[in-house]
Amino acid sequence: MLPMVQSVDESSVMKGTKIVGRSHTCVQKIIGKFKSDGLIENKSGRGRKHILSDVAKRKILKDIKIDPKVSAVKLAAETSQIIVRSVSAGTVQNVIRLAGYKSRVVRKKPFISLQNQKKRLEFAKTHQLKTNSFLNKVIFSDES
Repeated sequence: MLPMVQSVDESSVMKGTKIVGRSHTCVQKIIGKFKSDGLIENKSGRGRKHILSDVAKRKILKDIKIDPKVSAVKLAAETSQIIVRSVSAGTVQNVIRLAGYKSRVVRKKPFISLQNQKKRLEFAKTHQLKTNSFLNKVIFSDES
């Protein structure tokens, strides 16, 4: 990319901007970083620190495997009690999402009482051995 030079003058910075396609201030910062550290990459340890340890993340994922329907709010409350720090539901959702899980909303199913379950089973058993010619004459309807 940039020629390795100990003394940097303005003309070499301008050449570097044309080679890299960045502004001259960006190139100057890169050269200064290389002079001070010997590296062009950013230093490690920058940015906001993680609130959850690897152990806490594994516990969240273990709880999800045990009960996939548990809410992120509930998991956040449990995790907050364990690590004695406030953990938001969004943080828990990010951990779950990064692990490869996808969220889904459970489909609402109609409630079937025990009495109706027994009637349906009885109906199915009585009509189980009927022939196709009988079933062709039957009209099934939802609401009548």
